Amino acid sequence: MKEMRAGNFRPIYLLHGEEPYYIDKISKYIEHHAIEEHERDFNLNVFYGRDLSTENLLETLKRFPMMAPRQVVIMREAQDFSGKWPDLEAYFQNPVQSTVFVIDFKYKKVDARFKWVDYAKKNGVVFHSARHYDSDIPRVIEEFAKQIKYRINPHASHLMAEHLGNDLEKIEGELRKLTINVPLSKEIQAEDVKKHIGISKEFSQFEYVDALSIRDAARSYQIAFQIGRNDKNTPMVLVISALFAHFSKIMMFHSLQDKTVNGVIKSIPGVRNAFFAQKVMNSAPHYPFPKTAQIIEKLREVDARSKGVESNSISSVELMKELTYFILN
Repeated sequence: MKEMRAGNFRPIYLLHGEEPYYIDKISKYIEHHAIEEHERDFNLNVFYGRDLSTENLLETLKRFPMMAPRQVVIMREAQDFSGKWPDLEAYFQNPVQSTVFVIDFKYKKVDARFKWVDYAKKNGVVFHSARHYDSDIPRVIEEFAKQIKYRINPHASHLMAEHLGNDLEKIEGELRKLTINVPLSKEIQAEDVKKHIGISKEFSQFEYVDALSIRDAARSYQIAFQIGRNDKNTPMVLVISALFAHFSKIMMFHSLQDKTVNGVIKSIPGVRNAFFAQKVMNSAPHYPFPKTAQIIEKLREVDARSKGVESNSISSVELMKELTYFILN
């Protein structure tokens, strides 16, 4: 993108992978910026893979631009291309320099062993758009906010990730909605997310972890009851995953020699900044090493029981109450 913003476009862009968001982002940028608006009538060709033959494609690719420095040819849904990719080897080996050929190959990777992929890489750009792990989404949200000159609180980014999942296009849209309601000078807070993104659920697994972290018994039980009663909104697997991640960090903290903020960030995976480091450091005195080990073992047991292993169909409410009692006592 940096290269293209400087006006430098390659003759081939093979965009492939499981995450469509980045493929669309790059493809649309090329469509709108590689040629001027008044040049598009004659120099922009958009095809769909299933409707395109090899012959028609090659004929278009080899055509010279009309009253413009270049033409753009975009093949959308290239994973459904009706032709044979090896038949394009010769073109990929020696592409027309005045043509920008964009291949939107979505939802799966291309086989990098093919010669045509090697030629595309040698003479253009091959970009793999991989899906993010769920645990990466809060960081992605923070990066999206940074790109539009905003700051977002880590708790707010986790809350967005929890409710929006890994649909990056939806996340971007909701983040831009927040910027309409939150001044640029203000950091986006969890309350802003709840208010402007329409999150009606009262509690999340992160709020439950926060309450347990400081041994706030009344709030812990209150949230446990709400989550148990609304287990379709917050499944047990998400609650246990959040608890396991938190108490695993506490376990690692107890074994550190350097228990400063910088030591925690450097040594404990998943602790990316001072906010998360302080959260672990504040929790650790409440949960000594032996108790933390017991909690982790209990989480494994509760996870199995919530999935029906050696369990007589205990309700989510009862399971949450039992787990909360064990952690706090």
